[in-house]
Amino acid sequence: MMSYPKQIGENSWIIQVQENNKTKELFIEIPPDALAQVGWDIGDTLTWEELPASGWSLRKVDDAKKD
Repeated sequence: MMSYPKQIGENSWIIQVQENNKTKELFIEIPPDALAQVGWDIGDTLTWEELPASGWSLRKVDDAKKD
């Protein structure tokens, strides 16, 4: 059984999607090493992008461009 999260490349991680038992909302926990690597912080807004090879990409939203 694979333990999560797992770094699979310099800029790639496998992270398990989890479910909140009370609200049934889905969430992921991004490892501190991954946050530091990409320069993200708690409270940053991220956007999901579906990749052609059945994967997903997360990118930080540029706050200056949101307005």
